[in-house]
Amino acid sequence: MVDSPYFKENEKKKAGECRDGRKTCEDCRTTDISSILSAHLTLCQKPWECHQYWDNHAQTLCYQLHSNWFRIRRSFEESRTDELKQLPDITGSFQPELFHGYCTSSGHKGYLPIEI
Repeated sequence: MVDSPYFKENEKKKAGECRDGRKTCEDCRTTDISSILSAHLTLCQKPWECHQYWDNHAQTLCYQLHSNWFRIRRSFEESRTDELKQLPDITGSFQPELFHGYCTSSGHKGYLPIEI
């Protein structure tokens, strides 16, 4: 989820304590992307919302998760191509290094959906 391992001041539990009840917290936000098998994208927001603003602690991992999501989307599109290998045009110019050409602007209206 890329969430803080600690309770915050405004939460009902004791601020600063580990969310999992342990004495020391493992911060998943520092996990190497190659070690992640599954991700819940609530805090990073959904990739199809073309969102790129995350807090400082989550920014690196959210960026990598989104970039991989778009890479997997492209791989899926490639697997669906006809024998001429015609892929849909990727025309989005909004932060192409992150969104791989699938976003034209920030927000869900900027997302270029999969052609069915």
